[in-house]
Amino acid sequence: MSKFRDGLVGPTVILFAICFVITFALAGVYNMTAPVIAAGEIASANEARKEVLETGDSFSEITGADLPEGVTAAFEADNGAGYVFTSEAKGFGGPVVYMVGIDSDGNVVGITMFSHGETPGLGTKIGEMEYLEKFYGSVDPQTVDAVSGATRTTNSLKNALVQAKEAYELVK
Repeated sequence: MSKFRDGLVGPTVILFAICFVITFALAGVYNMTAPVIAAGEIASANEARKEVLETGDSFSEITGADLPEGVTAAFEADNGAGYVFTSEAKGFGGPVVYMVGIDSDGNVVGITMFSHGETPGLGTKIGEMEYLEKFYGSVDPQTVDAVSGATRTTNSLKNALVQAKEAYELVK
């Protein structure tokens, strides 16, 4: 017995057995939690959609539509209140993802800066509600002044809005 423990084969077999058991335990935990995590992500995404389209109750993904470049997802409010588009455009620090709510009349009613790598305190000013509200309604995004020092990030927002409006015209 001490030959098995002290040799090369014994510790290798024991280590393999431990790794084997741990792997299957980890796989089991993953399989049990994956549906809960997926449901949480769907609920979180629906809450984010509800923030940009407050009159929407629940949302269904629009599939089969040839969306414009930069629009990564399109959802329609099940009650006909409008649409929510996820649009990505290049900012100063890389891609910036926006969620844009457009009502059934084609007016922008909500915008959220979803993810970004922009400069804190400068580029992130674009995501503040005070600035985003300038784009609400039927405003042409190109007519809104850029935030000083954050021109690329402002342009990413304007491009994302143009893309979302193009997607709206395709799916309405």
